[in-house]
Amino acid sequence: MVSKGRLAGFIDAIIAVIMTIMLLEFELPKTGGILDFLKDNLVYLIAYLLSFIYVTTSWFNQQYMLSQAEKITRRIYHSCMIWVLSLSMLPVLSAWAGRTMDFFQDFGIHSPKAPALLFIVMIYIWGFAYSYMTDCFIADNPKEKAELIAQMDVYHYLRNPFWKIGMVISFIITFFYPPFVFIYTAGEMIIATIRSQNKKSST
Repeated sequence: MVSKGRLAGFIDAIIAVIMTIMLLEFELPKTGGILDFLKDNLVYLIAYLLSFIYVTTSWFNQQYMLSQAEKITRRIYHSCMIWVLSLSMLPVLSAWAGRTMDFFQDFGIHSPKAPALLFIVMIYIWGFAYSYMTDCFIADNPKEKAELIAQMDVYHYLRNPFWKIGMVISFIITFFYPPFVFIYTAGEMIIATIRSQNKKSST
C-alpha cells in the first residue's frame, strides 16, 4: 500500500494545484488602478479569501491525522481521495459564486441562486467526506493513535447534530438571499480555525 510520505506528498500537490487555480481566477484590469481591480474582483476576492482559509485549515487538520497514523490502509487511502475530490470542486464553485454575486445591486438579493447553493452543498459534502476520512483513520490505527485522532475538535464539530441542522438552515437562507453563503462560510471558517487545536502524541 502507499506510504504516509507519498500520500502526504500527493495530497500536498493537489492542494497546491487547487490554490493555484483559485488564484488564476482573478481578472486583471487593463489599467493600473486598484479601484478597477476591486471593481472587477471584489466579490471573488471575498470568495477567494474564504476558500483559502477553508483549504488551509482543512489541510492542517488532515496533516495532523497523517502524522498520527501508523499505517495507511486501502480504506484510508480511498477516504482521503473522496475528501480531496470534495476540495477539488472549490475553485470552480468559488469562482462561479464570486463572479455572479453583485453586492452593489440591491445588496445581492437578485443574485443567481445556483452558484451559492452549490457552494453550500460542496461544504456539506466536504463535511461528510472529512468525517468519513477521520472514521477510517480511527478504525485502522492502534488505539493510542486512534484516540488522539478521535479527540480532534473539528471532528466533534462536524459530528454534532447542530452542524447538520445549521447546514440545512443555511441552505434555506441562501436560497432566498444568495450572498448569505459568504456569511455562513466566514462563520464556519472562524469556528474551524479556533477548533484546530490538536493534541500531541506522548510518544
